[in-house]
Amino acid sequence: MNRISIVFVVILQAAIASSADPVPLRNAEDANAAAWKFVQSHSDEFDGDQVDRQKWNIDTKDFGPWSWDPANVAEKDGSLHLRMVQSGHRRGEQELHYTSGMARNDQTITYGYFEARIKGCSRYPGACPSFWLYSISPQNRFQASDGETVAYSEIDVVELQQSEFDSETKSHYPVTRIDCNLHTVLIKDGKRQWFRPHSAPDLCRSYVDSTWDPRADYHVYGVHNTRETITWYIDGVEVAKKPNLYWHLPMHVTLSLGLRYPFVGYQNGDRVAVQDATTGDGFPTHMSVDYVRVWQQPGDFESRIAMLKSKSQSASKSNGSDWTWDQYVEHEQANWKQNGWQWNAEQVKSNFDQIDRNGDGLASGIERRDWYEKKSKGEQE
Repeated sequence: MNRISIVFVVILQAAIASSADPVPLRNAEDANAAAWKFVQSHSDEFDGDQVDRQKWNIDTKDFGPWSWDPANVAEKDGSLHLRMVQSGHRRGEQELHYTSGMARNDQTITYGYFEARIKGCSRYPGACPSFWLYSISPQNRFQASDGETVAYSEIDVVELQQSEFDSETKSHYPVTRIDCNLHTVLIKDGKRQWFRPHSAPDLCRSYVDSTWDPRADYHVYGVHNTRETITWYIDGVEVAKKPNLYWHLPMHVTLSLGLRYPFVGYQNGDRVAVQDATTGDGFPTHMSVDYVRVWQQPGDFESRIAMLKSKSQSASKSNGSDWTWDQYVEHEQANWKQNGWQWNAEQVKSNFDQIDRNGDGLASGIERRDWYEKKSKGEQE
């Protein structure tokens, strides 16, 4: 083989290698490794000079003490950068002092292997680089294997630099504490009840005390969510595992840089801004994400289909006086047709949201009665 042919073969091999889909970084022996399918719609190498707005929503709704500003999200130098700045502003009655960045994939996914290579932010304490999955729509509900009705699923692949309070030592955890937690909402007696790492540690809490500072360099954080278990990995090594009881809802792959102690505190179980802690020291600060990669196996699709069937069966067995979104629409369509009204889907959705006061995804008999009474008195918006 002459020199030109050899060079051509080398170039061709390099091109084939570069075009091949990446594989998960994990040390687990996996008999079905070849079956991993790279999910391009939820993955990004961040090699461009601007954020792919078709893939990432960077102008998400604000909540709690967090104000998300698209100006704090940028793609450059081969990474996605989420920034936090000290910037006073008001939202409703709240006086807030910081804005930061979030990037959320608005397509949902449930099972699979989720991985990101992340470098923490310089500010500590006060800012938490996070890679997580969470459900949004209140219409998403299902009955778990233990009979509980689940209204919210959140998997924290990683939360860095939280500086949470250690009740035993009466001090805050160091920067080397890495959290891998779960959050969920169950419907009990018609009311939403939160289960979080502090209130339900056996169910929701996992952590790693690393030997390195997550601010100093990039590390790979991953989670494998299956119908049976949730397993966390750092740099390819398994670090935690939990049974998957309640984390089966469609979720959004999300990156964010959120406020933490000392700039937020807890009030009635919710995080609120701490006004007198405001400072510009250490700001702006930013986290960097080299890539987000997602894979699924054939079993992930089959499990999701089975879960949807279970959810559908659960909904069909719900209290006859409590209507799911689909049941409410069915009743409303019949009512509008009977009255000769032109169907208005936006109005029906608005009505449902007003009726569902507790946000459990159901228009209960009591909620519907109260709403109709207010409407008849002209009190409804």
